[in-house]
Amino acid sequence: MTRSERIAMQPLGPEQTFIVGEIWTLAWAASVQRANLYVAGSKQTQEFRAKIKDFVGRDLLPHYESPCTESQHYQNIALLVEFGTRAIPDILRDGNYRYGVAQKLLNLALKYYWCLGHIPVPPHCPVDRIIIEKTPLRGRVNWTEIKDEAQYREVIEAIRQIAGSESLARWELLNYSRR
Repeated sequence: MTRSERIAMQPLGPEQTFIVGEIWTLAWAASVQRANLYVAGSKQTQEFRAKIKDFVGRDLLPHYESPCTESQHYQNIALLVEFGTRAIPDILRDGNYRYGVAQKLLNLALKYYWCLGHIPVPPHCPVDRIIIEKTPLRGRVNWTEIKDEAQYREVIEAIRQIAGSESLARWELLNYSRR
């Protein structure tokens, strides 16, 4: 039995329940705040959010209990995009859960779990405008419009060039600043 499965089987105390809820509230809000993800007037946004949260917790987070490979991380983002696109497609503006939105949600949740000491350092960092502006891709890439792995890889490689020998997650933690 994995650590995540053991943790999932144990009832959470009120403190852990609160923190996990806050992690997901913050990560979700950051991933959708500027993404124009939903069709106007969509009524199932809370259901969509719950389905995504359950999928990430059940199917993706266990991959990060021990150091997750970059290849597995790319696969996990693709799985999240696929799941999100199928979950309730009628509410999504263009019928797809975009890659840029999915990576932001997953990478930000992983950042929070890592900073709390629940997982080892994740392979990537949350990619958003603040981080892209620190790369040569400034003004050329909008994170909410990243549609596929190739576009995302281009951003990750640009960040990697700046981060040097530092992990991408640690580099972002040291260089991210809210406006």
